[in-house]
Amino acid sequence: MLLTLLPALPLRADKTLRGKLRTAATAKSENVPPAAETAFDTICAPAADRVRLSGYDKPLGSRVESLFVSNSLGTGISEIEITLDYTDMQGRTLHQAVRRVRADIPSGTTRRIQFPSWDTQNSFYYRYSRRPRTANVTPYDVSCKVNSCVTLPMTTETK
Repeated sequence: MLLTLLPALPLRADKTLRGKLRTAATAKSENVPPAAETAFDTICAPAADRVRLSGYDKPLGSRVESLFVSNSLGTGISEIEITLDYTDMQGRTLHQAVRRVRADIPSGTTRRIQFPSWDTQNSFYYRYSRRPRTANVTPYDVSCKVNSCVTLPMTTETK
């Protein structure tokens, strides 16, 4: 008997929203600059003295590489693209990588950035890192160059 009544009942979806919820109106704040005054700038190949790379490190067992980025631009950096050239001690190229790293680097500061290592088999170590006790590992050298960086929005307060 119950099975014969089921087709007669109207099928309705569950009401999943509360009835009195409304979307919040976005209030304009006086502290937020208009879109016309806020712009992202991409700086291609900034001068070497404006964005400086230093302190590269990658120990033998590490899966990440790190280095320090010093920002001397007039505004903060939100992303940086660098080229890394890896060579053995005779100067032969082992690998080249281009990395885009998101980083919050305010103007006038230095921050450490990290990215995945190119050495997935852990058979290389940076020549200035701690010398490993393991045999059959190869030292390498690296040169780093800034290709470009994305700066934070320029507002009327920072101009």
